[in-house]
Amino acid sequence: MTHPAPIRTRPAPRVRPRSLRVPASGVPAIAATGADRRRIAVGLMGGSFNPAHEGHRHVAELAFRRLGLDEVWWLVSPQNPLKPTAGMATFGDRLASARRAARHPRIRARDVEARLGTRFTADTLVALRRRCPYMRFVWIMGADNLAGFHRWDRWSLIFHACAVAVFDRPSYSLGALASRAAHRFARFRVPSRASRTLARRRPPAWVFLHTRRHPASATRIREAARNGS
Repeated sequence: MTHPAPIRTRPAPRVRPRSLRVPASGVPAIAATGADRRRIAVGLMGGSFNPAHEGHRHVAELAFRRLGLDEVWWLVSPQNPLKPTAGMATFGDRLASARRAARHPRIRARDVEARLGTRFTADTLVALRRRCPYMRFVWIMGADNLAGFHRWDRWSLIFHACAVAVFDRPSYSLGALASRAAHRFARFRVPSRASRTLARRRPPAWVFLHTRRHPASATRIREAARNGS
């Protein structure tokens, strides 16, 4: 009885990680330099940035330290569905103010929502997850947003789309932690001492961080500008 000759196989070639390219989506291409940059941890701060100010940068810098992020993206909204258009600066002016205020090599002001054509955060996160499947995203927001989070479009989906980090804001702590969203996802809350593991956790996962607060307010900045002070 004869035996067939053994089949010789060649080892699979090693594939070097390529740059992340996202066609026609508005999500910026990120070049691979050394490590595979497709797998970086990115904090997402959405908002009107009307205008951007030191408080936004303060939260971003805290996020680097407390969450171990590689980058923070400021997603400047063309128009927040929950905010009136009256008193809202143009999108171009708000994006420019965010780019001026960032002043940090790893904070990037983005026009992602304008290019994607998304209006709601849930849609933006779904689109980013599809286009950047290896990136680890963390949605960053203030405690005031958590207090009213149940009014956001498909708010439960946001918790399932990516990890969420909530930063304390003056006078909002109690209301935020007693909110509908906090109760719904109570069992998925991560202890603050483990906050640097948040980006690596499978959603839903969220953390509430009691941190040093910053007094800057976009509302007060606009009022001062109107009063000429």
